[in-house]
Amino acid sequence: MTKAVLRLDSDGVPLAPATLCAEATEEAHQLRLPIFEQVLEEMSEGMEMRTNGGSQYELWDQGRLVGMLEVFEPPRYDGEREGGSSLEA
Repeated sequence: MTKAVLRLDSDGVPLAPATLCAEATEEAHQLRLPIFEQVLEEMSEGMEMRTNGGSQYELWDQGRLVGMLEVFEPPRYDGEREGGSSLEA
C-alpha cells in the first residue's frame, strides 16, 4: 500500500510537497519508492514524534511543538482510459 507524508509547520502550513512511499519493502522495491518508516524517520529529523489521531504525528523539539507530519493515501491511478488518463479519489 502506498502512502503520502506531508511535512507541516506548527501552524499547519505545508513546508514541501508530500513524499510518496510504500509500507512493504517488496512494494517499495517494485515501485522504486522509499519505505514509509524511513520517510517518517528522515522527516522527523530526530525530533520526538507523538501521535495526534490516526494519521497525524506532532514533532516536538526540547518540549516545543515545531511541526507535524500528515499521513494519507494518495489518489490511485487506474491506468489510461480512452481520451486520457483518470484518477480515482
